[in-house]
Amino acid sequence: MKRRYLSQEASSFASATEHQKGHGGFQVLTVCIVVGASLVGLLLGFLLLLKCMKRKKLFKKSVCCPVTELRQYRFSQVEKATDSFSEERLMGSGAFGKVYKGEFDEDKRTLAIKIAHSESFVSAVEFKNEIELLSRVRHKNLVGLVGYCIEASQKVLVYEYVSNGSLLEYIVGRERRPLTWQQRLNIAIGIARGLAYLHQEVSPGIIHRDVKPSNILIDDEFEPKISDFGLVKKGPLDDTSYVITQVKGTPGYMDPAYCSTCHLTPSSDVYSFGVILLQLVSACPVLDHTRRQSHYHITDWVTLKSL
Repeated sequence: MKRRYLSQEASSFASATEHQKGHGGFQVLTVCIVVGASLVGLLLGFLLLLKCMKRKKLFKKSVCCPVTELRQYRFSQVEKATDSFSEERLMGSGAFGKVYKGEFDEDKRTLAIKIAHSESFVSAVEFKNEIELLSRVRHKNLVGLVGYCIEASQKVLVYEYVSNGSLLEYIVGRERRPLTWQQRLNIAIGIARGLAYLHQEVSPGIIHRDVKPSNILIDDEFEPKISDFGLVKKGPLDDTSYVITQVKGTPGYMDPAYCSTCHLTPSSDVYSFGVILLQLVSACPVLDHTRRQSHYHITDWVTLKSL
């Protein structure tokens, strides 16, 4: 009798154990995947940081480009290059102002011409300071400044023209253009390098503050180039953050910590970059009205999918 009781107990225990193993195995697999992906991300970030620290010392000698090396255009040249700012030449508008596609007779090439809003800069001195900063920024993953115009109340920045559109056209919407996984990886690496350069290698450092797919342009070789520095914030980035009175950026890409505290740090750009990575992998919009309110943002939706 005692043996039969022990046999039944052992059988029940074995059955329960097998059930727990099946359920627990799935949980363990999920945790391993999440932890593994996190560790890979941390490792890549650490290696990138080490590389940036090694190259930081070389920056001042090799990158500085004084304003005098930029081309200064007359406003009449700007008008001619844009066909008097015709609608056909208009490429878009951003925080800085309107952007036109134009050709200058002197350059013999297509350029992107940004006309500043009247409120973008308080004075010509502030605008010149912005030019001084941008003239020292030289990296293959950043849109390069070619020239400028300061004439009366007109303030213009002239950039290299990037012909393959923005990243937004490749990752969102029914009409999106297809990307291979290798291209997605290369784009992600290029954006990371561009941001690391702005944060670590420029002195004073630059926080972009509006990193999003429409501000990532794609060139003929499918290299990404970060654009739109109308919302830049400059200053020492080693051990300080910035307290600002007006939070600026694009909904969905703004760092929640930055929004709640008004403290701007390089981490704000890193958060935006993380959101772009999710979009590169999923090809989903950052905010989707078709999802439930609790999963409206892509980070919430991805969290749900990983459970």
